[in-house]
Amino acid sequence: MKSFLSFQLDQENHSLFRGEERLQITPKSFDVLCYLVGKAGSLVTQDELLDALWPKTYVNPEVLRKYILEIRRVLGDRPEKPTFIETVTKRGYRFIAPVTDENATQPLDLPTPETKPGLIGPETTPRREENTSAKGTLRKLVISAILVVIAAAIAGYFWRVRAKVKAPRRAIPPSLCCLLPT
Repeated sequence: MKSFLSFQLDQENHSLFRGEERLQITPKSFDVLCYLVGKAGSLVTQDELLDALWPKTYVNPEVLRKYILEIRRVLGDRPEKPTFIETVTKRGYRFIAPVTDENATQPLDLPTPETKPGLIGPETTPRREENTSAKGTLRKLVISAILVVIAAAIAGYFWRVRAKVKAPRRAIPPSLCCLLPT
């Protein structure tokens, strides 16, 4: 069980508590929260969350926003002044509240600056640049291609309909044989 401020996260029983009160949270929102709490203090990209929670399945990244909003509502967090989840624009999310692992009985350490040998004062170690996954890039290309095909099909349909409306049928002139008396 992990704790942060007045909340307890019971992963084994898939439950979130505030004190003794069990809070209602959807299963996927709970999974997103567990993942963020497990990576407390670290930036978690949208692609990382999607790959971890929906492996081998395409999920629209917009779905993550919905789950983050639900988590914030349940925790009483505000995006403009976060206590629990910080949004890093166009990068991802970071769980910023101090987390205690009840099994270890010590707070989980948030990343701290490390000292590099030979340098005066603390120098933060360079962060590994978040890898823009090929999967995310491929996903965007496939969606773009599908949208182009759909747009072309719709344009073709309307072009054909418009062409039929513009070209009215010509009336066949009455033949001479029909005009002659019998």
